[in-house]
Amino acid sequence: MIAVRDHLERFGDAEIVVVTFAAPERLAAHREHLRVPFTIVTDGDRRLYALLGAERGTRRQVWSFGTLRMYARLLRSGRRLQRPTEDVAQLGADAVVGRDGRLRYLSLPATPDARPPVSELIAALD
Repeated sequence: MIAVRDHLERFGDAEIVVVTFAAPERLAAHREHLRVPFTIVTDGDRRLYALLGAERGTRRQVWSFGTLRMYARLLRSGRRLQRPTEDVAQLGADAVVGRDGRLRYLSLPATPDARPPVSELIAALD
């Protein structure tokens, strides 16, 4: 999500939507925390997560070396880590849906830090 934000101009007129399972009243805080200009919607019952196959991670997946390294980079850059308010074990997904409504790309990262390169997302656009 942050990588997409940092390369937003490369996505042209694509509509970027972030889906989270955060409670609706937390969406504004979630958007501010992530510093993203995208639309953020909630999937509180995680139906979309299940449909896409996004699973809950094990402790080893959630707290992998790569994840810890990602948090260390954030701290070094001046970001303050906040106490989690959501389910940290829920793994995410990165998807590109075409203008025709068909799924064009799906990545199911095994750990929170293992997001696909922006170039893959852009290549999947219509």
